[in-house]
Amino acid sequence: MKPGLRVLLRIRITEGHEAEFEELWRAHAETVSRFSDNHGQQLLRQTSESGSYTVLTDWTDEPSFRAFEQSPEQQAYLKRLWAIRAGGEMQLLEVLSEPTPAVTAEA
Repeated sequence: MKPGLRVLLRIRITEGHEAEFEELWRAHAETVSRFSDNHGQQLLRQTSESGSYTVLTDWTDEPSFRAFEQSPEQQAYLKRLWAIRAGGEMQLLEVLSEPTPAVTAEA
């Protein structure tokens, strides 16, 4: 099933805790990938502002994402994240179109 919901999360991490956050996120990403309604995730770091990150995750739909948010695994992650988080915001985005990448011809 194609994702119907993309979650965009902007996170600001307290100065000096960037490496800790990246390690925490990578470990948690393995857990998230085991949820059948998760269709991928990315961690992006802003090049112009230290400690600023964007997380993109794709989900089947909003109810499946909300169920994940309430899971014990996510709650444990958030408890650790909040200790090093300086701020952030979340947006839920409906996926309307996702073009297929161009196929290159073999010579």
